[in-house]
Amino acid sequence: MSKKTVTRRDFIKTIGLAAGASVLAACGAPQTVEVVKKETQIVEVEVPVEKVVKETELVKETQIVEVVKENTVEKVVTATPLPTAPPEPVVMDIWFNTDIPDINAEWAPDPNNEEFKKQWFFGGLGRAIFKPWLEKHPGISMKITTHSWDWDLRQNQLMGLAAGIIPDTTYGEAYVNEFVQLGVFNPLNDAVVALFPEGTTAGARVEGKTYGIPKSSGADVLFINLTLWEKAGLDRAKLPTNWEELLAACQAISKANGSEKWGNTCYYTYGPGGDSYGQAMRILHWFNQNGCPLGDNVGVPTANSDKSVETWAFHNDLMWTSTENLILQAESEAGSGKLFNDGVIAIKPGWNNDATSVGEGNIDATAIQFPTPPGGTPATIVIGNDMHSPLKGGKNPDLAITLIEESLVNEDAQAFLANNCGIWIPALKSMLEQADTYDKLAGYKTEIAQNIVRITMKTLLTGNAGPLPGWPKNGSRIWPPGTICTGGSGRAR
Repeated sequence: MSKKTVTRRDFIKTIGLAAGASVLAACGAPQTVEVVKKETQIVEVEVPVEKVVKETELVKETQIVEVVKENTVEKVVTATPLPTAPPEPVVMDIWFNTDIPDINAEWAPDPNNEEFKKQWFFGGLGRAIFKPWLEKHPGISMKITTHSWDWDLRQNQLMGLAAGIIPDTTYGEAYVNEFVQLGVFNPLNDAVVALFPEGTTAGARVEGKTYGIPKSSGADVLFINLTLWEKAGLDRAKLPTNWEELLAACQAISKANGSEKWGNTCYYTYGPGGDSYGQAMRILHWFNQNGCPLGDNVGVPTANSDKSVETWAFHNDLMWTSTENLILQAESEAGSGKLFNDGVIAIKPGWNNDATSVGEGNIDATAIQFPTPPGGTPATIVIGNDMHSPLKGGKNPDLAITLIEESLVNEDAQAFLANNCGIWIPALKSMLEQADTYDKLAGYKTEIAQNIVRITMKTLLTGNAGPLPGWPKNGSRIWPPGTICTGGSGRAR
C-alpha cells in the first residue's frame, strides 16, 4: 500500500474549506438535498503526525485511524418562491331591503333598539340570512345596502347597470322578470329552484333557466266577512266554489249591507285608473283561471280571446255590487283592510298582508281559494314574493350564486318574517306543506288571522300560481300597439 504524507496544517485547511462551503450553501437560495445512498467503510490510512520532542527535532510516526467514507448522490430541488403579498379580502356587494353597516351589531325587535329603529324587521331578517352563511365561509365580508323598492328600486338598478356599478346580488318583486330578459343575471341550480313552488319562481324563468328565488312570499285568496255573509241569510258552511255562486252571494250581500257614506256595498278591488300594478295583481287570477291570461310570466300581453271578454264581464258584475264611490276610493291596501273590518266591504281579494289588518280588527272572517268558472282551474297571483338574484357583472359572480343557493333555503330565515312582523309567509315547499299545523306565525296577532294565513300558504302551492306582471308603471308594456283586438272576437279592451 502506497503512503502519502499530509501535514497537519493541510489536513485542518481541507476540513476548513469543506465547512466554509457548507456555510455558503446555507446562505444561498433555499434548496432541498436528497441523500440517495450512504455507506461506511473502515480503512487504514497513514497520517503523519508531527510530535514535538524537542524544539529542534521532529519525529514521524504512523497511526491507524477510522475514516468514514460516504458515497452520496445529491438532488437539488428549487424552493417555491414566497408570495409577494397576501390576497385581498373578499367583500361582497349585497343589495338588500335595508342598510346593515355592521351585521354583528346587536339587533332586537324592540322600539328602543338602535338597529331596529334604523332597520325594522329587515335588520333581523338580514342577520338570519347572512350571518350563518358568513360563518361557513370565513374570510368573506359583506357591504349590505338598500336601494328602495318597487319603481324606485327598478330605476336604481337600471342606473347602476348603465354606470357599471354592479352588485353581486340584488332583490325585487314585480320587475325581476324585466331584468331577467335583459340578461344581467346568472341562472341558479335546478335542484335548488325545485325546493320552491313553481309560481314563486315563474317570473324569473326564461328558456328553462331560473334566475332568482324568494326569501319570502305570499298568495292572493278571497277574504270573506262572515258576519255580513250571515246577515244576508247565507250559510257559512256553504262558501262559493264557482263564479256563479260567488256572484249570487255578492249580489245578496249588497242588498242587505249599506251605509250612509258608501251606499250598498259588498265586493271590493282596486278600481280602474291609476298606475299601480296592485290593480293587476287583484284581477289577474280570474283571467288565469279561465285560460285567458292578460300576460305571460314575463309580461307579454295576451288579452285577445272571447274568454278574456267573458272574464271582464264577470268581474264588472262583481265590482258593481259596490257603489262607484267605494270602487274608486283611494283608501289603499291598508284602508281597504279597515273597511273590511268595519263591515263596509264584505268580500275582497287579498293576500297574507291583509290578514294583518284582519287581525287588528279581530272580526269573524275567513278566506278561501278563488271560486272557478265552468271548465276553469284554480289560480292565484303570487304577492310579496321577494326575490334574490345573482348578477353576472359583479366582482364575485360564483360566490353570489353560492350565497343565494345556500342562504335562502335556511328554514330559520324563511320563517323569520311571518314569526315576527307578519305580512309575509315562507316560500319553501317543505314549510308550506306544513300549513295546517304550522305554528311560526306570531307576527299575525289573532287565531283568525293565523288561520287565514294558513290558507294562503296552501294556496301558494297551487300549480297555476302566476307571478306579478312585469309591467313598468307607465303602462307602456301593458298594452303596446298591435297587441289588443287583433284576434278572437275583437271586443277586448
